[in-house]
Amino acid sequence: MTQNPTVYRINRRHRLLRSLKDNTAIIKYILASNPLKKQSVTEILDRLTTYETEQHKYSLFVDNGHEAESDWKDFLPEDLTIDRDFSQQLLSLVLFVETSIDLLVIVGGSAFRIILPYIDESYGLNTYSRIMTRDQDELISIRSRGITGNRVGMNEQFRKDFRIMDFIRFGKFPVEIQLRLSRTTTDTHFSYLKTKANERVQITVSKGFKVKKAIDFDALDDLVSELNYIQELAPSDYLSSYEEVTDSGFIRDQLYPLLIQQLYNDIPYINRTVDEYQPHFEFDFCDPNNIEKFYEADYYILKAKTDDGGHKQFGRAEHKDEIYLKVMRHALTQVGENDKFSLMVFLQGVRVTCYHNNKKSVGSAFLYHFNAEFHLDQTPYFLIDTKWFKLRATFVNELQTDALHIFRANKTPKTILDLPWDKKILATERDYNLSYQGRAGYIVMDTFTPDGIELCDLIHYDKDNIYLIHVKYGFGGQIRELTNQIILSARRLKFDLASKEKKWLEEAHALAERAGHVQGLSFEDFKSLFVTKKVNYVLAFCSHLKDDFLVEDQIERFKSNIARFSLIECSSDMRQSYFELYVAQISRNSPG
Repeated sequence: MTQNPTVYRINRRHRLLRSLKDNTAIIKYILASNPLKKQSVTEILDRLTTYETEQHKYSLFVDNGHEAESDWKDFLPEDLTIDRDFSQQLLSLVLFVETSIDLLVIVGGSAFRIILPYIDESYGLNTYSRIMTRDQDELISIRSRGITGNRVGMNEQFRKDFRIMDFIRFGKFPVEIQLRLSRTTTDTHFSYLKTKANERVQITVSKGFKVKKAIDFDALDDLVSELNYIQELAPSDYLSSYEEVTDSGFIRDQLYPLLIQQLYNDIPYINRTVDEYQPHFEFDFCDPNNIEKFYEADYYILKAKTDDGGHKQFGRAEHKDEIYLKVMRHALTQVGENDKFSLMVFLQGVRVTCYHNNKKSVGSAFLYHFNAEFHLDQTPYFLIDTKWFKLRATFVNELQTDALHIFRANKTPKTILDLPWDKKILATERDYNLSYQGRAGYIVMDTFTPDGIELCDLIHYDKDNIYLIHVKYGFGGQIRELTNQIILSARRLKFDLASKEKKWLEEAHALAERAGHVQGLSFEDFKSLFVTKKVNYVLAFCSHLKDDFLVEDQIERFKSNIARFSLIECSSDMRQSYFELYVAQISRNSPG
């Protein structure tokens, strides 16, 4: 007889278990707290049986007396169900396995609720991290959580030969992975499970570890031994390069004050009493609950908390980029520039509400909108969509390495953005974009937002290609905003090109034509640029540092992990789902 069990590990450091002296005490405690029990603790423990192999000790608890009434009784008419028994017996099976280093557990029937509070939530993923082969393990499916943008959860399935290394984990972390192990890993750790010479074992890992194969008890005993051995191997950081900070006291006392301190330190920049190259607070600003509605809003209403607990409007922003300065300048008029505590209290009461077609869409507290990078004791932390994440040193190094690869492998031809960006002459992004106005092969699209989404800042086209160029000043937190804009544009363009009418492109052309930017192109000519040429996107920026260093030559001088993080994630998303993405660094100085 065979079964297909999932192996879990009991977290012996759980606050309710850590004071217990041995595995026997832990097993008794867990069973005694059984939420399904109808028997006394003594009766439950009397039904516990044990069995020992040469390698492990097994303890089995089975309850086949738990009954529940089927939902069908409430579904069917009473005349049909009268005098019928709808009770069903539910088996609860818990098999504890004591190894030399762990207390493992396997469940059957409805028993998962018994062990759920006490299991190691990361056991399966952590076990896999010790045997993974990045370039050979083949992904079948993955469920993941997003820590950037509006992607809270994703469920992805993959075609053949999609490797674990192709899953870009920056900005998301796995919850459950189904994959086929490499032949080497299969032979090294699971050869006893093979029935064919070239077979590769398939596993599912999440909270638990499961081999996707029916096995008998002897094979289970061997599997437990191998899992025991695997725990002695060094884990890879590849799947766990960053972790959410969940210590509420540490967040309150150490991390949250970093945000307030940065806002307070930014007062000279807000008041424009320092030059543009002085360090100031770099962040991305968007609603944590719905990034698309935030980006597509027609305007934003700013409200401050009143003494009676309500909120009163004090301002309105026509563009999201205006919100931060409007709120901060109003706050300084209310509390002054020298009282950090009063500034914090005031900002905690400010709300930002988005409106589309004169109707409220989404709204959140002002302080919830910040996505930024901080450093505490030389350790980088991210504040992303109201949650804090800690980065390990290996992750920072990998970010740097992978970002450099993108810079070097996806360079935009230098002739496309050949005009320098001297901020003393061209003060804003719009000024720089307009410097291309009238040049052959260029269309300035800056500020044109059909349906609230900007196609790009600049279009450049040649014989074979069209480049949709998105421009930002600086390689810092603002790159996250730039990559969000690129993804929104690419998603909308892909949808529009698949439609017959191409309404979005038509509206974009109409807006540019009214501004005199289309160089005489009719809509049909404009549309043909996207239909007959290869569509490419360009992420373009210039250095914000005092010296105009090239990022690809001195990336360590550009401290923003958010910029690297966002670039890598955007490159992966574009490559997998949309169009080719190139990168361009705009020179601040004229050639020569």
